[in-house]
Amino acid sequence: MFYLEKIILITAGIASCISILFIPRSKAAKASFIFLLTQFFSWILGLIVVELSLLDYPVREFSKANATSFMFEYFVLPVLTIFFILYFPYNKALRTRIAYYIAFSTAFTAVELLLEKYTLIIEYHSWKWYWTWISMSLLFYAVKTIYKWFYKIKGIFSI
Repeated sequence: MFYLEKIILITAGIASCISILFIPRSKAAKASFIFLLTQFFSWILGLIVVELSLLDYPVREFSKANATSFMFEYFVLPVLTIFFILYFPYNKALRTRIAYYIAFSTAFTAVELLLEKYTLIIEYHSWKWYWTWISMSLLFYAVKTIYKWFYKIKGIFSI
C-alpha cells in the first residue's frame, strides 16, 4: 500500500540532496539563507492551508507530528527556491524575468497537478491549481525581495 507514493517521496528527497551538490561553494551562505527563509514561509503557509482543510497530504512523512508534507515544505521547495534565486536573470529584459517566474511556477504546478491526480501524496479539497501557481509566484517574489534587501542588491522590489 502506498508503494508508488513512498517511491516518489524518496526520489524527491534524493534528487534534492543531489541538486544541492550543484550549488557553488562561493554561494553556500546565500543558499543557506534562501533555504531557511523559504522554510519559514512554507511552514506557515503550509500549516494554514492544511488547517483550513483546503488540501490534504494523505501520504506523508511524520504523519503523527505534522499535517503538512515534510519533504515538500522543508526540503524540495527550499532547494527549488535556491536555484530560482541564485540563477535568476537579474540583468535581462523584463519579459525574460517574467518568463522565468512563469516557467518555475508553471513547472511546479504541473508536477503538483500530476501528483494530485495520480497519487495520494496531495489531495485538493477546495484548493485549485491556480492557487498553487499564485502562491509559488508570490513565495518566489517574497523570498527574492528579502534576499535582495539582506544582501543589499539594487532594485529590491523589482521583478
